[in-house]
Amino acid sequence: MQIGQLAHRTQVSARALRHYDRLGLLASSRTENGYRVFTEADVDQVRLIRLFLSVGFRLDEIRHSAPCFQNGSVDDLTVPTADVLAFYQRKLTEVDAHLSAVQRMRDTLHAQMRRLQEQMDNASPDHPPSVHP
Repeated sequence: MQIGQLAHRTQVSARALRHYDRLGLLASSRTENGYRVFTEADVDQVRLIRLFLSVGFRLDEIRHSAPCFQNGSVDDLTVPTADVLAFYQRKLTEVDAHLSAVQRMRDTLHAQMRRLQEQMDNASPDHPPSVHP
């Protein structure tokens, strides 16, 4: 199939598919006149790439670990499971750090809101509270 067909089937732009191909994430072949040709396996591979992107992996991380996955499936591993687990663990550690940072921001905002609410509750109708950032 040509790039337009792959783009339509995967809902990924032809530009993104060319980029994936240049990075080595897809293994297209070429026709005599230079057009890229893709297979059914590439449909699955693009879907796997999009899955990894959706959970926060960067393209360079996916490229580095692409040999772990055969035929676009996390079920068809071609390398030892320990490598795949390490791949996921690195991203999980990164996600956990982001979650901790977001939780701290949430806690700070919540504390600020409580203080503001207390000021509003304790203010007299004649003297509204002055709010300082």
